[in-house]
Amino acid sequence: LHPIKIREMRHFTILVATLLLYSGMSGQNFISQTRNVFANFGTKTTKVVIPSTTLADLTLRDAVSRLWRISPYEFCTFEEYEKIKQDTSYFFLLRADGMYKKELEPKIEYLTLVKGGPEQKNGLYSSHNIINLPLQQSDDLLGENLSVIPAYVSIIQDHIYGIQQDITLAFKGTQSYSDRISQAKGRKILFSKEQIGDDLSEEDLQTLFNGSASFVPGDEIEKALTKSSPDTVVAVVIKPKGESRGSFCYKMIISADNYKLLFFRRHKIGKSTPAGFTKEDIRKISVPFLF
Repeated sequence: LHPIKIREMRHFTILVATLLLYSGMSGQNFISQTRNVFANFGTKTTKVVIPSTTLADLTLRDAVSRLWRISPYEFCTFEEYEKIKQDTSYFFLLRADGMYKKELEPKIEYLTLVKGGPEQKNGLYSSHNIINLPLQQSDDLLGENLSVIPAYVSIIQDHIYGIQQDITLAFKGTQSYSDRISQAKGRKILFSKEQIGDDLSEEDLQTLFNGSASFVPGDEIEKALTKSSPDTVVAVVIKPKGESRGSFCYKMIISADNYKLLFFRRHKIGKSTPAGFTKEDIRKISVPFLF
């Protein structure tokens, strides 16, 4: 685990271990507390921090209004969050810029769900940091990945529902999403050329996926998510600011019609591992389509 610093409206520190829950405790007490937190999630109010009228914040507000069903929710300003962040009766959903300790500046912004409590006095920290989903490059003014926000709102809720049914999912982190790509079988899968880190021709793509995959422009992927295209799964890649070596790149496959996270991996960008899906990623994703 590596601590990351949060800046701008979010002067905090969190640990970016995506989808990893409550790493600050151990033993039976940890398990008991974790079970209690998720069993009671629906009885507590989730405060959605909307500090501005930027497109990203308005998109988050709209997505929560349409899709949040797991608990009561209220919107709040950053100033209100600062006043109540230590209150254990609240959870908080917010956008947060992240920076690993070896980085000189934030590279990626995350959509983060945290539990309120006295630990928040000194900033967000791992013991009450429930889930982080990579959203876009830090300081992204174009908002090219904002179409994933509704999907993320659903994925966060599914994650909590899953843990309520099986507490062990709280300790598996992203491993719990490594074997779900089989659910993509029978659907068409959309990639954009820019999402592939290695050379891959259209012909090779068709062969690997038995004709079920296509290269499309990026706006076609956005449209599939926005329109909830049936029987379609889409590739999502979140690249760090500057695509600098040593920073993480995140790769996901999301179902467009019901917003399920079917595949999640990350890797450090290097000379032989550029940003985007690797050959190994493509091989693993293609397996269900071969039979």
